[in-house]
Amino acid sequence: MTSLAQVGQRIRSRFLVSLEYPEYQKLWMATLASQSAVWALIVARAALVLEITGSPAWTGYVTFAAMIPSVVVSPLAGYLADRFDRRAVLACAYTINLAHAVVLAALVASHTIEAWHVLLLAIINGSARAAQMPSAQALLANLVPRGRILNAVALYQATQHGSRFVGPFLILVVLWTLGHDDWAFFLCVALYSWGLIQVLRILTRSTGVVEEGAGLRVIIRNVAAGLQFMYHHPLILSIVVVVVAHCGMTMSFESLFPVLSRDELGMEDSSILGGASYLMVGYGAAALVTSLVLAGIQSERARGKAFLVLAVMSGLTPIALALSPNLPLAFLSTAGMGLAQGGFMTLSHSMIQTIAPDAIRGRLLGVYTWHI
Repeated sequence: MTSLAQVGQRIRSRFLVSLEYPEYQKLWMATLASQSAVWALIVARAALVLEITGSPAWTGYVTFAAMIPSVVVSPLAGYLADRFDRRAVLACAYTINLAHAVVLAALVASHTIEAWHVLLLAIINGSARAAQMPSAQALLANLVPRGRILNAVALYQATQHGSRFVGPFLILVVLWTLGHDDWAFFLCVALYSWGLIQVLRILTRSTGVVEEGAGLRVIIRNVAAGLQFMYHHPLILSIVVVVVAHCGMTMSFESLFPVLSRDELGMEDSSILGGASYLMVGYGAAALVTSLVLAGIQSERARGKAFLVLAVMSGLTPIALALSPNLPLAFLSTAGMGLAQGGFMTLSHSMIQTIAPDAIRGRLLGVYTWHI
């Protein structure tokens, strides 16, 4: 008979093998912490501005403010990830996000917070996140052997999607134990602090290969190198076109969870944050499980079939959420969305990382994030 220890060893060797590398483990834990803070903030900020303004539109403004810096910052962040030590760029981004979280928590605790404060801090948060992502993703490939990259990327994506579960779930724990919304923002401070500590423990240093020189023209040529590689590589370009359509049509729904909880699920103002957190937990838990399962799929043919199936499911599952009359059905609908969308994004990112040459990896991932 197979013992539990043998089963555990088989699971680790197939699904969690990249976590055996200490440097990758540090990056993995840092990303889980920081991304959990991000998704906790998305839910908490939306509920906060809804409480301050009473306007559902403000939940969209704040989420937009947190996301739009990627359009401007991501290509430049990719250049920085290739020009400078990726670990140093990553540490700077974490430091900025930690400072932003401290200021936000202090304003909330002192009851001096206004809607424009949340909007401005969301822009800062989004800018630092946009700088963080290409550096972390480019560094990732240097922390495991090349043969483990697919597994490492899938586990990394598991932190991205699983954090949608962890962050909102921790908010629920705070609400259950402390009973006050303000502590949700101090939770984000703690998560960013832990993430920064893990980043500073990483010893591996890596850079890309860029054109030497100073001045705006040199920077533009270096950034353009990532775009040129993407647009002249047929497989990468086809993946990016599909991913852009997917993200534009099925994602960026999180800001509506507090409004959905209040207007469609009939929750009182005092339970809006909890209702939105439940919906995000459903999404994140399913996305986490899907990413972990995909980490163990080694056949390219199986990955391709899964990519197609998950793409179709990504378009269908939001319809179920729109038709859900109560919280349990809405929870199951968001779980379906997490399964489909989380798996789709995990597979697309894995394919990009596998193809990308290390010399230009930061810039390629920067413009990939820009397109998303």
